[in-house]
Amino acid sequence: MAGNHMKAPNSQDKKFSGQEILRDLIPLNSLTESSYKEIISSLTIEDISAGCHLFSEEDRDTRSIYLLDGVVNFIDSSGKVTGTISAGTDPARSPLANQQPRLVTARAITKSVIACIDSTLLDVLLTLDQSAEGKAKQGTRASENWITQMLQSEALIKLPPPDIQRLLLKLESVNVKAGDVIIRQGDEGDYFYIIREGKCAVTRLASGEGWDIPLAELCPGDCFGEEALVSEVKRNATISMVTDGTLMRLSKKNFVALLKKNRVHYVNYELATAAVKQGGIWLDVRLADEFSRHSIDNSINVPLFMVRDRAHGLDPEKKYIICCDTGRRSAAAAFLLSQRGLEVCVLEGGMNNSIPTDLPGITTETPDAANTKPDKGTTATSGTRKPAENNKNTAGYMAKLKTLQKERDAAKEENRAIRSQLAELQKEMSALQASMVGYMSKSMQLDAAFQDDKQARAALSDLINKLAD
Repeated sequence: MAGNHMKAPNSQDKKFSGQEILRDLIPLNSLTESSYKEIISSLTIEDISAGCHLFSEEDRDTRSIYLLDGVVNFIDSSGKVTGTISAGTDPARSPLANQQPRLVTARAITKSVIACIDSTLLDVLLTLDQSAEGKAKQGTRASENWITQMLQSEALIKLPPPDIQRLLLKLESVNVKAGDVIIRQGDEGDYFYIIREGKCAVTRLASGEGWDIPLAELCPGDCFGEEALVSEVKRNATISMVTDGTLMRLSKKNFVALLKKNRVHYVNYELATAAVKQGGIWLDVRLADEFSRHSIDNSINVPLFMVRDRAHGLDPEKKYIICCDTGRRSAAAAFLLSQRGLEVCVLEGGMNNSIPTDLPGITTETPDAANTKPDKGTTATSGTRKPAENNKNTAGYMAKLKTLQKERDAAKEENRAIRSQLAELQKEMSALQASMVGYMSKSMQLDAAFQDDKQARAALSDLINKLAD
């Protein structure tokens, strides 16, 4: 919507309470109760002064706008009024001139009130409700905001509405229990998951002794499992349920068709070098050691496992051509970076298959280069290869792992000491229990003797009384 046409609301995006009016709007009147509540929770009401524009011709605002009060004119490009609509009439039950881009300009004739709804969210909820799968789930939707959170996730935020509809139709619902392992580190990738209800824990194996490092906790609306599907490598972490819940999953085939194709774009070496000449940057996502031995001149190195942490340091105004040996790690990096709004493409086939070895601009480490003192902070290659600063980052990462392992070992020793103390306490408890049993036995014997003595004294007293008589 053109920002200079709309008067600011009298109050900040207030909620509208006229439920009987809203429930009668089309197509809100066909939504299930839970979907309707989700729409209402995101709906906003705006006051429009007479003479102000609701939207202009050619606008793309992805909003469904309903007239709740007042009168609005529709005006074409020549300035001619092509129609008028009044609140409370049957046409006002439908969104105003809802085509995108807008075919006409809408102008308030009188002071008016409008309701604004996210068109994508409305379309998604309609699709879910009206599909066979959606109808089967109407009575069990426990987390009403999971769809909204899902659409705002990095994996899906740029997905076109038609693909969102196809995605929802392909999703499968899976009920899970606390403790269930959803994906295991080292397994092949088979599904992409969205949490509809419940919480998951993300862990990664840090040593050969089966010790897991906790990495994160995921909540409803969060997505996981995409990296193995994008790069066609094995799972790099284990995700298990912390609570009972429900997951929505998408098969690898459908994931590739609906999500990967929208995020991962391939170019050959000629197109890649042309993009670099126009200001693009080579981004090598191999490990620092691989990068130091063989790399493209003026490329920068961000190993795949660091992409998430270092994405904020990349220039959003630049185009990045991502490369690795085969293209698999590049595809995973491209998916992650495109989620964060960066313009990226992948060198098709990778450096092993796409770049002729006799071309200039390819740097291989030489003995002289290996003995050259590196410039501090250098991350790019130019002429003779300079070691990247990522060697320091990798060393720091490994140092942290060693520190964690030492802490783990110390915790194990502490646990052994605690277990030893517990065993001693259990022995003492057993001895006390045995003593208690002996005490109770003696107490019962003394009580029995006391009762016998009492009865004997009573008998003796009776005998004395008889003799006295």
